[in-house]
This record gives sequence, C-alpha cells and structure tokens, in this order.
Amino acid sequence: MKKEIYSTLKFIIIFIVILTSIDLLLTEGLKKNKTGYYGKVNKIFKNDSLPQVAIFSSSVGEMGFDCSVLSPKLKKSVYNFSLSGTRFMQYKSMIDEVNTIQNNIEYVVLAEAIFSLEKISALTELERFLPYITNENIYSSFYTIQPDLVFKARYIPFYKYIAVSNQYYLQSALGWKKSFKKQNNDTLLGQIKVTRNWEADQDTIWKYATPIPINIDSAVFSVYKKAVETLVKNNKKVIVVVPPIYMPKGQTIVDITNFRKTLSSIADNKNVFYFDFSESMVDKKYFYNVLHLNATGAAKFSNAFADSVNKFILKQ
Repeated sequence: MKKEIYSTLKFIIIFIVILTSIDLLLTEGLKKNKTGYYGKVNKIFKNDSLPQVAIFSSSVGEMGFDCSVLSPKLKKSVYNFSLSGTRFMQYKSMIDEVNTIQNNIEYVVLAEAIFSLEKISALTELERFLPYITNENIYSSFYTIQPDLVFKARYIPFYKYIAVSNQYYLQSALGWKKSFKKQNNDTLLGQIKVTRNWEADQDTIWKYATPIPINIDSAVFSVYKKAVETLVKNNKKVIVVVPPIYMPKGQTIVDITNFRKTLSSIADNKNVFYFDFSESMVDKKYFYNVLHLNATGAAKFSNAFADSVNKFILKQ
C-alpha cells in the first residue's frame, strides 16, 4: 500500500514538474517574441527600447498610423502599440506600466475609436498578456473587466490555458525560432498595413443601417482622465486623437458630436492636446471600411497628423 502511494505521489510530482517546465518554456518563448501583438506587449512590459512617441489604440490606430511616415517627419522614434479589438479599459494596463517604469517616452498618443469609452465586461485576447498576468498593472486593470477569469488565470496553476488559442503556442515557438535566428524585428514598427480597397458591402451598410448609438460611460471616462493626468505628472505630453472615419456628407447613421466634445474636454493646450481628424478624409479610396484606413489612407493621415504635431506642439 505504501509503495503504491509512493509511486502515485512520485508520478504526480513528475507530472507537475513536466507541466511547469512546459509552462516556463512557453512563457519564455512568448517573452522573446518581438513581432506582432505579443511583441508589442513585450516591448512595454520588458521596457525594451521604448520610443519617444508611443501610440496606443485599437485597430483604428493599428492600421491608421504609419510609423515610417511619422518618424522622419517628427524627427523622433515612434512605435505603434495599438492592439486590435482592445478598448481603453484594457490597453490602460500598458499606460499604467508606462507610468511606473523608467523610459524615454515623451509623447503618448491615444487614438480613440467611437466605441473606446464604452463599458466592457469581457477581455479581448487575454492570451496576449498572460506571460505578465502577475504584473500588478495588468492584473488590477483586467480584474475590473473580468474578475473571475483574471483571478483564476493568475492564482490557479495552468488554469490560464483554458483561455488560450493555438496562437499562444505558435507565437511561443516563433519567439524561440526567431530568437535563435536573430530575425526577431518588427520592421513596420507596430503598424498593420492593409492594401485592400473599399469593401463593396460597406455601401449597403450605409444604405440600410439604423442610427448607431455612441455610448460613453462616465466611470470609464473618469478613469481615462485620471490616466491622462498621471501621464502628465510623469512628464509626458498626451495627444488625444479621433482618427478618420468614412462619413458620407449628410449621413444620419452616426452622430459623434458628444464623443468629440467629451474627448476634447480634457485638452489644456499645454500638456494635453486634442486633434479631430474624423471628417478629414472623405474619399473611399483611403478606407477599406467605415472605421479603418487602408495603407494609402494611413500614409496620408500620418502625414497630416505629423504636420499638426509639428505645428501645434513641437514648435511651441
């Protein structure tokens, strides 16, 4: 009987050691990845050669800001940390980290889509942040969104693997592979370039869509303002931006007046600046859908954005 118990315990211990080793290998592989979404998260939470200008947003910023255009025009290093599907309350974890580490970031760009200030109850792609789930800035920020999942992912061994897709394992393998081959560089500096043109179904959407409500949660905006204030206290200049939206003249589907007013209310013309490019581009050729610029549009918008920064901020 004792021998059977001993054998069982031995098997359990060996099994746990194997699982722990695999977990450590996967985590380390993800932390070595310098490209894609994991690369962006790593760059912040490893404080890895952070730029002078850091851009945070969802996919509207990810596609919209072309760092190859911005960097030479601003004469500063620029990186696009935008993550698709990630609204402010989730990317806030990255802002909080910027506020707690020593870094050379001078300007923080917050590019907000029309849904950015809505209250959310579910995280987007938690797996991108799982290698750092014990980081207090991630944990505290994510806990306010989905507490049960985040608590279990942090404190229950191996529970986090119920929240991952095959990309978690693939990106870990790529991290190890690229690290060994020394090909682990993000040449687009965080941008995703979309080369396709206006999608035909977008016209149908505009034709038959009912008015779209733009919800602004007062509690979320309060947290937003506090995050901006903390950045300023840490000697960062903050640029709040509404990127271009395709809105045909005379359309009545979406009214962003209150959204603009809410965001602009935090600008002080000293350390917090507000730029509204929402109606700056009216030609379909610059978009592939209502909210997202294609590569041509991104280059044009980035030029215009850099001109505004140079004119109203850098030359003060």
